[in-house]
Amino acid sequence: MNRLKMNAYRYISCMTAAAAAIALLSTSCFKKESYDTLFRIAVYNQNVSGEPLTRATDLESYAFYVDTNLWRIASWEDALAHVITDKRNPSVRLSVPDVVGVFDAEADFQVALPLTAPLSMLVVVDKANSMYAYRKYESPINLPEIFAQLHMYAWRKTYNANGWRIVNPLPDVERPPLAPAEPDQPETPEEPGDPETPETPDKPETPEIPDEPETPAGI
Repeated sequence: MNRLKMNAYRYISCMTAAAAAIALLSTSCFKKESYDTLFRIAVYNQNVSGEPLTRATDLESYAFYVDTNLWRIASWEDALAHVITDKRNPSVRLSVPDVVGVFDAEADFQVALPLTAPLSMLVVVDKANSMYAYRKYESPINLPEIFAQLHMYAWRKTYNANGWRIVNPLPDVERPPLAPAEPDQPETPEEPGDPETPETPDKPETPEIPDEPETPAGI
């Protein structure tokens, strides 16, 4: 009987050790799922159609963990104040973002938004150029960083591009060009031609020699 108990104890111990080994192996093979993502954005301006793109220099960014299908930015003033409005009930407004981004004018990607939720409403405000942009973003699992570009064309009215809604609240206001104009090239002076060869003056006519007078007859 004691031998049977001993065998049963050994069997249970072996099974417990095997289960622990499997659990440890599973933990090492599968990483914990995370929605932590650093969303980096390079923002460029263009005030006049055709001019070179210029890096934006005065930006704010923030994010709410909401769906853009249900929430919106109602005005330029709200964009500046970090306020969004419920589309279903405009009296409901949120004014404290879940995330406030970091701006570094010297970085290649000036804006950095650290996100931790599967769904976000991202907002970028260009204070210097009086424009803003927002988008819906679904964070993939276990992606630590993502890099994106945002082009804000002040010469266009509100438009969509690459998942962004770029809003121009002052579409009729002309912004000054951002890129310096190229200096006019001075006109190349015409090269002087070869001097004309002066004409050879006409030779004076040789005077005619008068005929000798006739000798009178009988002289």
